[in-house]
Amino acid sequence: MDEGVLIDTDVLIDFVRGRAELPRAKVHYISEITLYEFVRGTRDLRRAKALLEETFSVLWVDNDVILTASRLWRGLRERGEPVEDRDLVIAATAISRGIPLKTNDRRHFERLVAEGLRLI
Repeated sequence: MDEGVLIDTDVLIDFVRGRAELPRAKVHYISEITLYEFVRGTRDLRRAKALLEETFSVLWVDNDVILTASRLWRGLRERGEPVEDRDLVIAATAISRGIPLKTNDRRHFERLVAEGLRLI
């Protein structure tokens, strides 16, 4: 079995709707950003949040994530390659924790591979 993996919001939605399986991993993580993005689109906010927290290990934004996201933002801004803040924090979470990100939206994240992001 593989190491832990961070699940992006689009993959989580496909999984919940039965359209995709999660990758093999010891631990399936979601960032607090994914938790927020998913819960806000549900009818029963509290139940959705509780179910996700029971099913996935939630990674919260800490100082490492903030500093990583800030460094990434600055570098991308200097190159004229902006990334949406939510995606940037999700990527920074994966980079700072040293775990790969499973996403179906590779186009948003490929620029960050050179910065240490691993995509699966």
